[in-house]
Amino acid sequence: MRYYSFVLSTSVAEIKEKARVNLREYGYDNTFAAVNNYMEKNLKNYHSFCAYREGEHVIFAAFSFDEKFEECKAAYDHILGLLNDAFQIRKVKEQPEEITMYQFLEDITEAKRRDYLYTFNRLVDASRLWIYNYYHADTEKLPYNFKEKIASDGRKKGDWLYDESLKNELLNIVTHKNTSEFHGNMVHYIISSRSVETASDMTEALMQSLLRANRVSSRRMEIISEIRPEVYHKTNRLEEIIENNIGGVIVFDLTERFGYEPTDYVMASQYIEKLVRRYHNDCLFVFTYNMDHPGFSYYLLPQLKKYVIPVALREGTGDRNAAIRYMKELIKDSEYAQYADQAAEYMDLFPGNEFTQTDVLSAYEKFDSWCLNRNILQAYDYDGSGDFMLDRDENAASSYEKLQKLIGLGLVKTQIDRIIAANVVEKERKKRRGKNYRTSSMHMIFGGNPGSAKTTVAKLFAGIAKEKGILKSGIFVERGGMDLDGLGCVTAIRDAFLAARGGVLFIDEAYSMKSDIAVTALIQEMENQREHVIVILAGYNERMRDFIQINEGMKSRVPYWVEFPDYTADELTEIFRFMLSERGFDATEDAVKEAHYIFEKVRSTDNFGNGRYVRNLFEQAIKNQAVRLLELRKEAGDIQKQELFLLTKADIASLNEGLTEERPVGTAKKELEKMIGLSSVKTVISKAVANFKLNKLCMERGISKNKSSLHMVFTGNPGTAKTTVARLFAEIMKDEKVLSTGSFIETGRADLVGDHVGETAKLVKKRFREAQGGVLFIDEAYALCDSYEHGFGDEAINTLVQEMENHRDDVIVIFAGYPEPMKEFLDRNPGMLSRIAFQVEFEDYTTEELCEITKLMISQKNMVITDAAMTKLRNHYEAVRTESDYGNGRYVRKMIEEAEMNLAERMMELGEAEITTELLTTIDEGDIPAFIPKKIIKKQIGFAC
Repeated sequence: MRYYSFVLSTSVAEIKEKARVNLREYGYDNTFAAVNNYMEKNLKNYHSFCAYREGEHVIFAAFSFDEKFEECKAAYDHILGLLNDAFQIRKVKEQPEEITMYQFLEDITEAKRRDYLYTFNRLVDASRLWIYNYYHADTEKLPYNFKEKIASDGRKKGDWLYDESLKNELLNIVTHKNTSEFHGNMVHYIISSRSVETASDMTEALMQSLLRANRVSSRRMEIISEIRPEVYHKTNRLEEIIENNIGGVIVFDLTERFGYEPTDYVMASQYIEKLVRRYHNDCLFVFTYNMDHPGFSYYLLPQLKKYVIPVALREGTGDRNAAIRYMKELIKDSEYAQYADQAAEYMDLFPGNEFTQTDVLSAYEKFDSWCLNRNILQAYDYDGSGDFMLDRDENAASSYEKLQKLIGLGLVKTQIDRIIAANVVEKERKKRRGKNYRTSSMHMIFGGNPGSAKTTVAKLFAGIAKEKGILKSGIFVERGGMDLDGLGCVTAIRDAFLAARGGVLFIDEAYSMKSDIAVTALIQEMENQREHVIVILAGYNERMRDFIQINEGMKSRVPYWVEFPDYTADELTEIFRFMLSERGFDATEDAVKEAHYIFEKVRSTDNFGNGRYVRNLFEQAIKNQAVRLLELRKEAGDIQKQELFLLTKADIASLNEGLTEERPVGTAKKELEKMIGLSSVKTVISKAVANFKLNKLCMERGISKNKSSLHMVFTGNPGTAKTTVARLFAEIMKDEKVLSTGSFIETGRADLVGDHVGETAKLVKKRFREAQGGVLFIDEAYALCDSYEHGFGDEAINTLVQEMENHRDDVIVIFAGYPEPMKEFLDRNPGMLSRIAFQVEFEDYTTEELCEITKLMISQKNMVITDAAMTKLRNHYEAVRTESDYGNGRYVRKMIEEAEMNLAERMMELGEAEITTELLTTIDEGDIPAFIPKKIIKKQIGFAC
């Protein structure tokens, strides 16, 4: 159907005076109703007419007709003929102008409201106004957005910003006018642009040319957008829209509706394809899509070649002069045409020297307010290029100030300063160059253990970015990786980006996003929304490194990595004091020292909670205090105010569960001094402790001194007490306050070398974390040396060298093993030897030292040994010391264990009454095994004669 409005030069009085029919017969005393009723009874079946309003000597009217049966001129002449014959209306004030279906419905609705229509429903049916029935009968919404537009018949705009594809097609239309009676469509159009407004402008330019070339017969555009996948259902009314606009233009925007994926549109594409095949000769189809976000266009557009000739057109670009001329043309077609010469001045607000049609049309949307202020009000400064920024409370402490007040995090604060500085400069570059400048990505990774303030800093960063003008809203939206994975992940991700627009999207434990679809959708949105949303991915460092390897595109979109270190024991104590103050509590100095001690011991454990642990400790201490006070005072009302808000050591100490009981300071040093032999070892250990203490003292007093390495090598044969001394050394270093925890972690190749690429480094770093504040003891370190180069063992050695440097202040590494193989190990990596501060050689025990060790071990068992047995053992030790790798202290233990078994066998030969306590606890000469040299020991298998 076609719908037109026009204005008749007459009035109700003239109609009453000149009417050639009896008005009362058609409308009683209502002249308008009489005219409308007469026309309805006498018009052809496919025509309709309605007079709906009276003006000064004019009457406003509208009519419709079916273009399949008649052309506009014939329908108009027929209507004028009836009006002249019945009412002698011969003059037309304004010629017919095509209107939309919505406008026609509004006109006849106005007539109904004024009681000018007695047959409203018949008029709706005759005009095929399906929208009236839809809005009044159907309960479901249309599965798309639908709007109508009438293309202007104004002069052709300048084509300075048009792409060559559009310029060529406009010329082609002019060259090939339709001079026949044919009303089909030779071609249909595909328009790629960056905005709906640009696509609409290009479509209108096409329609103006097509109308002048007689290639289309209607100015009406039906625009279908926001299409849902279920559009192929029968209740969609899409076919009614097409049939209602034969000879006009049907525009399909192929952007997928929010919450759906392009893959959901396969059935919808097939349905639209059928409609194009059926109606391609009746309507002109224009398909539009955003070139940066093409939606489901690829599922539909390749199929169109089967039925039509598709002409692809794209949005154009031009320099500043072209943009100014284009802006001038837009202004000339507006109500502000007299100010068109101000186009250049207005465009000065927008930087850059290259503009797209979208850029200029977007700028044009703001021209009216600028023009009004510039030429009439002259009351405000106006910057049309400025971004809208949400306000903030200037009296509140700035996010930057809050960040600086956070305890610790020195390196993190420095990194945030650098990131903010880079982003501020990027914003200025964008301002100077305009949309021609593509800003760098601002996304980042926050890596660190739980409770290291990642979320807190992310929130403050959002605020700082808002304060610095980098972000427009500063909103902070938090999601977990699990929230954005699995079924419906694409919708969840897009919802999250929409919620975070203008601010920060913080995704904690991002590595929980395991599906390829989720990761791909995240990367796509990080790129599409890079100007509007800063994404911060957070989690454990190692797992985050694995996560960004999942997709190559992830690494290129995340330029910043901020590593959050674990808090030191001092920083945790400071946080504890802050929490006390924040809640109005106080604590005795002993309580604070106890908390500090706990922090030192637990901070190196796996999954330590950092700040969260402090808060849990504080909350538990309050509970313990409550129990203590009620046991002491019985009634809550009897508790004194100073007691109520004071924590004591007793409240903290009970949290010390699972920690190794502390030995008195100096115990380890005394045990080392009492150890038999090892005189050279004790001397080196004493010097090492003194050297470490001196360095620490110099640092505390501000004396400049190069940090020396703390790492050591223990070489010696088995049983020379290397492990025992290393364990005591760790405790001594803790007692001397060189190491914070004195923890002792013993490990070897099996714990350090993985079985696939990438695992070894993780294992080594894990051991360093466990040993933080203590000693990492690696026995038989040369076992890491593979027989070939660049194996997993070499990876472990290389990582050890790196971590020894990274943790030189909080971990002492001690390598142990045989002297000769240790030389090969130390030469395996050039950087290894330079990181070793002391090489301690453990000599074999002398015969006398072995005897002293024997007496010590036997006394520790509350047993005695006879002189004869000791003489036999001395001879035994003298003989075995000539053999290599006999075991030293381990050999002593072995001899005593064998002697105990021989003693037990001897006791079992006696009667129970004969066995005395003295006999049970005395090792005699006969209990000592005889010495058998290794070279005469033979193993026999089978039977011997």
